Amino acid sequence: MVLIVSEQLDASTNHVINWLLKFKTNIIRVNKYDLKIESINYSKNEILFKYNDELFLSTKKITSFWYRRGHIGFDYNLDLESKNSDLQDLIFYHLNAEWEELIRFFTNNLEINSEIKSIGNYRVKDKKLDQLFLAKNAGLNIPKTLITTQKEDLLHFFKQCNKKVITKGISKSPSLTFKNQSLEGYTEEITEALIDSLPDTFFPGFFQENIIKQYELRIFFLKNSFYSMAIFSQNDEQTKTDVRKYNDAKPNRTVPYILPKTVEDKLLRLMNNLNLDTGSIDMIVDKNDEFYFLEVNPNGQFGMVSTPCNYYIEKHIAEILA
Repeated sequence: MVLIVSEQLDASTNHVINWLLKFKTNIIRVNKYDLKIESINYSKNEILFKYNDELFLSTKKITSFWYRRGHIGFDYNLDLESKNSDLQDLIFYHLNAEWEELIRFFTNNLEINSEIKSIGNYRVKDKKLDQLFLAKNAGLNIPKTLITTQKEDLLHFFKQCNKKVITKGISKSPSLTFKNQSLEGYTEEITEALIDSLPDTFFPGFFQENIIKQYELRIFFLKNSFYSMAIFSQNDEQTKTDVRKYNDAKPNRTVPYILPKTVEDKLLRLMNNLNLDTGSIDMIVDKNDEFYFLEVNPNGQFGMVSTPCNYYIEKHIAEILA
């Protein structure tokens, strides 16, 4: 049986499941609140869990595990009567912490079990700052980077980078919904006028040199294999700073791409140091053919690489699991 942890609206999971069904594989797909831990038996080396409040299952029945993305949430609907709402909040906070430890143990047990084929890492999240540090150690180029709270430091960095600077989230780009309006955070260019408008001290901000690119690369990494695509986003004003500002009227040209072996070796070193066997890597190539690492999303999308480049990544994932 293949156990998949994902999100309800993730289309890539659906495509992999379609291939698994062709291989006549038994599948359990767990979305946020579908799973409850029932017992952990150390003497039997077995974890029993409930799926959709109906089916009791054992980890001994699992042959493959894929952590695609998402979070296994705490949903026991406990009736905790308390006249003190603050106390009730503290109790739920404690129970959530207990649940997180149970799920950490549960997923780790599946990921390190030598008898179970596993893809993904439930515990590893987006850690951009660590990624940049480890990328440098692996021999990869990264753009000049500054995190600061000081207007004076930012202005100096701005001049050092020939007034070519961008900013983006330290952890990830914000995606907020407020009063029925969606607020999306993108990579944005920094201007001198914007710096002038800032106070002398502000919340820590993430700033990088804006590398003038020939093209950018989206690379899906799976079990030591790289599936790469070049995106010619710099030819469109709408997408040249952030490719996620898709131009549906005139999409960017995309083509399959073969990475130089030296770049692959450095990326492999990085992914091993991050303890990742899968992830979506973003890089750019400048006018001098220099490669720059930007970040890796451990749970990033791969359909946008697989379909236009005919890589059939969904099939490769299904073959590993099946």
